[in-house]
Amino acid sequence: MVGRSRQRQGARPECRYPRMPRWTARLVACLLALGAFPLAAPASTATALASVTIDGRGNGHGYGLSQWGAYGYAVDYAWTWQQILDHYYGGTVAGTVPLDSLITVRLQNLDNAQTAVVSESGGLLVDGVAGGPWKSVLVREIAEGSYRVWARSDAQVCPSATGDPVTTGWAVVASTVATQVTVRTQADTSAATNYADLPAACQPDGRIRSYRGIIRAVNDLNGSNRTVNEVPLEHYLRAVIAKEMSPSWSTAGGGRGMHALRAQAVAARSFALAENRYSYAKTCDSICQFYSGAATRTSVSSSYTRVEYPSTDTAVADTAGVVRRIGSTAGAIALTMFAASSGGYTAPGPGGLVPFPAVPDLGDATSLNPRYNWSVTLTAAQVQGKYPSIGTFTGLTVLARNGYGEWGGRVTSIRVEGTSGSTTVTGDQFKSAFGFTSNLFTVRGSTPPPPVCGTRVPPPVTGVAATAAPAGYTAVSPVRIADTRSGLGTEAVTLGATCTLVVDPDVPDGATTVAINLTAIRPSTNGWVTAYACGTERPNVSVVQAVANRVVAGMAVVPIGPDGRVCIYSSVAMHMAVDLFGYYAPEAGHPFEPLTAVRLADTRSGAVRPAGSILTVPVVRTGGAPAGAVAAALTVHITNAAGVGWATVFPCSADVPVVSSLNTVSGSSITNHVEVALSAQGEVCIYLSTAAHVVVDLSGWYGAGASTEFVAVPPTRAVDTRNGTGLSGSFAAGQNRAITLAGVGGLPAASTLRAVMAEVTAVTPGGVGYLTVHPCLASVPNLSMVRYASGANAANPVASPDDGQGRWCIMSSANAHVLVDVVGYFA
Repeated sequence: MVGRSRQRQGARPECRYPRMPRWTARLVACLLALGAFPLAAPASTATALASVTIDGRGNGHGYGLSQWGAYGYAVDYAWTWQQILDHYYGGTVAGTVPLDSLITVRLQNLDNAQTAVVSESGGLLVDGVAGGPWKSVLVREIAEGSYRVWARSDAQVCPSATGDPVTTGWAVVASTVATQVTVRTQADTSAATNYADLPAACQPDGRIRSYRGIIRAVNDLNGSNRTVNEVPLEHYLRAVIAKEMSPSWSTAGGGRGMHALRAQAVAARSFALAENRYSYAKTCDSICQFYSGAATRTSVSSSYTRVEYPSTDTAVADTAGVVRRIGSTAGAIALTMFAASSGGYTAPGPGGLVPFPAVPDLGDATSLNPRYNWSVTLTAAQVQGKYPSIGTFTGLTVLARNGYGEWGGRVTSIRVEGTSGSTTVTGDQFKSAFGFTSNLFTVRGSTPPPPVCGTRVPPPVTGVAATAAPAGYTAVSPVRIADTRSGLGTEAVTLGATCTLVVDPDVPDGATTVAINLTAIRPSTNGWVTAYACGTERPNVSVVQAVANRVVAGMAVVPIGPDGRVCIYSSVAMHMAVDLFGYYAPEAGHPFEPLTAVRLADTRSGAVRPAGSILTVPVVRTGGAPAGAVAAALTVHITNAAGVGWATVFPCSADVPVVSSLNTVSGSSITNHVEVALSAQGEVCIYLSTAAHVVVDLSGWYGAGASTEFVAVPPTRAVDTRNGTGLSGSFAAGQNRAITLAGVGGLPAASTLRAVMAEVTAVTPGGVGYLTVHPCLASVPNLSMVRYASGANAANPVASPDDGQGRWCIMSSANAHVLVDVVGYFA
């Protein structure tokens, strides 16, 4: 907030539009519901292009840990390895596995090949086969699931894959061995410091790789021969970490780089154990995690090149047995995927063993990262070669992004255009076609150009968000003030990804904050919406979690900019509707009395409310607010909806206003907070466009006799369990945790604080459930403030008293990460 009063600026025709009369708005709303305003298709162009430039970021899929990001956080931000893992692997906690765990690794270079093993010191033995020790052992499959074994003690020999070994000095030591053959050495490979004592597998290209543990020939489920290394897990990691990260990172930043190596060790350990990739091996050595054994040689007579390094060995030892488990220390081991570079924002995991939410990745921008930014020029010939059906290449249009990161996030859909037609592919398919290192990219030089924001950009930053003066609330009859579908208050054009809708709420001069309901309408992909005071920097908070192909509404209490407007930013393309419910102004309006939430109505004990019905809910006297209350802070739940529709909360006026407070789909249970005026009888009404049950909870009232005023503060993220802000680590199912809000983000000391207004968000929950916010010294009420579906982010404003010590407690019924974005307080 930038001040109590403001000077209205002259209207800019590209940003301000007249409000429709109410009857016109109703007509437009009906026509919109019937699809009477189709969007015009963009005009095609046949202008040929010689080339386009692709500017991108990152290297890899983006799930989980960024290796360069881990380096940046360790060296540039002085994070510990625990902080790094908590940041990247949301939804998981640190756990352990036994230190003597074994891992089996498929050696993919030897697929469908013979298994030839040598040892310089000559200590090879074969399980179940008499004789030895030998310097060379050869295993060949002679029939499906049946092996013959040759050996020699005179020399290390990597034999030809064809011909009879006996003719070149080998002796048959076992004519037939069923199922599998295991080769080991007499030496303890875990303790060995001399690579000559280790078993080494001959590679088809003539190189030799020395391994700790044993080497086994075995069939897969299809009868194909496979070679497997069974090795103690901690020794396997010594070789993996030394190839996945540079051992030299250990000395970076005065030794801080060791934390990146330690984080990589935990990620690699968890990934290997979670894989369960094959019937005969848990993981593999190339497409899984790169593993080339303890040492390599170019021939049997050459010297050893070590793979293991002291610094990476130390990283493994420092984190011995530590893994990441989902939800709790008893949860399943997470498939802790990682990649070289996220490009500044990780990708949200698909769920299951990969529950990690997308997170900003400031560490990835470290100066040494070679792929943080990249650029590739594609010629028309290259594009036409990959997509010949398009004819002559005319352009690329990005159709959808995932909503996380630069340019609106990773490309999920892109159209390749030409004179003979176009083809639409996924971002991953396009990336793979041309060998890009990630799907986080934008297009330059394309005709038609990618969608841009046009006039929907925020005004210049002219001030710094600041705490507002204490204010009272004036509720208004809910009214729609902007709708991108009809052009009400704006242009009749979709709000583009990363664009900003500028809205004039048309409230009296002196108002500092507005209570508005934002409806995100059918984006093509998941994303979020941020609302803030125009003329100030956009804060890193969210007010609505948009869901692909759904209509999602969310109430927001938003500071007004110095020019009298609010800015609404969308991370993904969508239509947007904005409804005004009231405003706050100093020395005006009504004070607020916060209450521990109490239930006013619950229709679930009776029949479902029919479509088109209006439920009347008493708030005064029988409902918990006293006579003289003029408005209420309510949490409204719509459950078991019969179909797509909406609910409107209003002060029981003669006409139902053309606004929506909640939006439903079949079977859904949704929640929203409303700050709504009461009727003269102290009631609110709820209109249902589709059959559903209704639950209403009261968290406070406005009117004479109330004891607090609202103070808007610059929106601040007080809690983000993904990165340790306020709380660290996700909520386990049923867990009730305290958060301290007094003194955080512009909030006063506990002695002054009475209640807090904040947007509370559940992120990538592990199941269907809800969040309950309550004062910590009180028992958990049988109420909910945020309802969520499995894997789907959900947010809702909460106005709740603290416990007298400046704290809230939050209970989550299912495993979830939680965000708390503070927008103000009552005192």
